[in-house]
Amino acid sequence: WVQQGTEAFQCGNGLSLPPDNVCDFTDQCGDKSDEQQCSNYERCDFENGLCSMARDQSLQVGWTRRNGMTGGSPPFYDHSGDTSAHFLSLVSKGNSTSSDLRSRIFLPTNNQHPCQITFYYFSSQVSNKLVAGLQTTRGGPIQHLWQSTAGLRNQWERNVMDIQSNQKFQVVFQGQIISTPEQDEVIAIDDISFSSGCLPANDEILPCPETLNTEQEQCHLDTSLCSFDSTDEGLRVYQICGLEFAMRDWASETSVGQISWIRTKAREIPALESRPQQDQKSDFSGYYIWLGAKDASTLNQLDSKAYLNSSLCHCLGKSCHLQFYYSMENSVLRVGLYNNKVRRNLHLSQIH
Repeated sequence: WVQQGTEAFQCGNGLSLPPDNVCDFTDQCGDKSDEQQCSNYERCDFENGLCSMARDQSLQVGWTRRNGMTGGSPPFYDHSGDTSAHFLSLVSKGNSTSSDLRSRIFLPTNNQHPCQITFYYFSSQVSNKLVAGLQTTRGGPIQHLWQSTAGLRNQWERNVMDIQSNQKFQVVFQGQIISTPEQDEVIAIDDISFSSGCLPANDEILPCPETLNTEQEQCHLDTSLCSFDSTDEGLRVYQICGLEFAMRDWASETSVGQISWIRTKAREIPALESRPQQDQKSDFSGYYIWLGAKDASTLNQLDSKAYLNSSLCHCLGKSCHLQFYYSMENSVLRVGLYNNKVRRNLHLSQIH
């Protein structure tokens, strides 16, 4: 995956820099000449929003854009020491948390112009993790690229990744925080720069995974989680939503009582009388979406409802099938279908 560029950059003052020192939001030359010709770079300093980056909107606690003077927790400045400059931070707030940050989609790379990514990251404790991966299909596996090591606490650090991919790809940053009761823990990321060898694609979503069927058919997506095509020969499933890296296009609709569905790791569920200790694959480290209340008897009927909504799906064949796994106790789980904004109940499951 790694390919180093070899052509040095000549500064205006005569100094030479490695290619990865150019357009990285730091004046490496001393005369700012390395930060002046960056129009071919895909860059974001988070001063005016998220640029082309997208954060996981389905979690109550996720990546937040702020500066060093807001938030009440470190970092209190960006990587250049500016207290008013913005960055993205992920704060534990007493609970272990994990959240994704995704780049736009890029075209396959080539050997002549390698794709290089530069960014700065911050961690308040050595057990926090910032992981970077590469995804080439929608809902597919994320290939590991890089993981933060036990470096300096409470200091900004710089990292460079060189990427080769023969497919369209999306870079996924995942922050993972193990909380401590004494204080909030933080991961932050700032000044992400994609080199001129990272060519943006016009696609808004990644292509579908290849089907097991020998016939290669188009996957019809409308910014959707899934697209199903049922034929006389059998069911073809084009999109599978695992929960290991994100909630994909599922969104939790908070109830009046402020209870909502939360994506979490099985072993990190708060202590309740009964809850799954593993995901459906019997993995203690697996993820699932969970809803619960410590004292459900205090909630009225309206407060105790929470909704988990998918994005738009297309049924292209004669019939569609929805498959999912669930575990529940003293609850009611209803699955409904909205067709032209009219809801029809599909399934009712109830355990007393």
